[in-house]
Amino acid sequence: MEMLRVERSGATLIVEMHLPSSEAGVVLRCRIELHSLDREPSRFRRPAGQTANSALAIAAMTLLLAVCGWIVGGTEGVHRALAGSAPRRDGSAISRETMHRWFGARLLSPAELPELFNLLAEVCSRAGLSRLPDLYCLAAPRDMNAYALGGPEGAAIVLTEGLLRGMTRDEVAGILAHEVAHIRNNDAWTMGWAAALRRAIEWTSLAGLALLRAQHGGMPVNRPLAALLSAAPVIGQLLGLALSRTRELDADATALELTGDSQALIAALDKLERHHAGFRALSVTAFEDDPMRLFRSHPATSERVGALLGLAH
Repeated sequence: MEMLRVERSGATLIVEMHLPSSEAGVVLRCRIELHSLDREPSRFRRPAGQTANSALAIAAMTLLLAVCGWIVGGTEGVHRALAGSAPRRDGSAISRETMHRWFGARLLSPAELPELFNLLAEVCSRAGLSRLPDLYCLAAPRDMNAYALGGPEGAAIVLTEGLLRGMTRDEVAGILAHEVAHIRNNDAWTMGWAAALRRAIEWTSLAGLALLRAQHGGMPVNRPLAALLSAAPVIGQLLGLALSRTRELDADATALELTGDSQALIAALDKLERHHAGFRALSVTAFEDDPMRLFRSHPATSERVGALLGLAH
C-alpha cells in the first residue's frame, strides 16, 4: 500500500492512497474527502483543528476498514467492506411510547414548565433549528443527567428530575445548549456512522484472520498482516472513543456560541462532576499522563473547562 497524501485544509480532510490489485501493474486509487458544514461566524475563537479531528477519526476508521478489506479480498474486498459501512439516514421517529418503554421518560408540555420551554426555544432559535426537540423528564430525583436523541429533523432531549431541581436557570440553559448542539451537529448520525465502521472492521478483520489460517493450515504465515488484523478491532474502538471525545468538546464550544455564558456552563459541569464523582474536577495535568483517558467516551471535566475558558478568553 502506498500513501499518496494526507492533506488538511481548515475543516476539510483529504486522504489518498494506492492499494495493490490482483492484476499486475494495476492499483486501486482510494480518495477519502470529508467536509464539515459551514456555520455562522462566532465571536468565540474555536480551535482550528477541533472539527478536523472528527474528520480525521472517520477517515482513519475508513482507511483501516479498507486495508482489512484489501487483505481479505483485494480490490473487491475493499469495495465490499466499504459498501457495508456507508452512513445511512435514520428515518425512525422518536415516539412518546418508545421513550417511555426504553427510558421510562415522560413527555413534558409547555403549559407544565413554560420557563424551561422558553429557554429551549431561545437556544434553538440561535442554533437555527426549525423544529424544537421534544422534552422528556426522567423520574430520577437523585440523578443529574441529560442526553439528546436524533438529529435536526426530529429529536428529543431527556432531562432527569434531579438535574432540573439541582441546577439554576442559567445552568439548565447551558445544559440545554449542549444537547441542542449535539442535535444541530447531527452527532447521533456521526456516531452511528462510526459504530457501523467499527462493526465492519470487526467482521472484516475476523474474516481475514480466518482466511489466513485456512490458507496456511491453521497458522498464519504472514505475521504482519495477522498482527494488523488482530489489532484492527481495538484500533477501531479507540478511534471511535476519540471521535466521541471530540464531538463532546465541539458540543461544548457550540453551546458557548449559543449562550455566551461560560460561567454557567462551567458551573453546570462542576455540579455534574461533583454529583457523579463526589469531588470537584481535577486539574488537567492529573489526566495528561493517564493512559486510561484513551478509553473514555467523554473528555475529563477539567479538559472541558479548560477548553471553555480558552474559547471565552
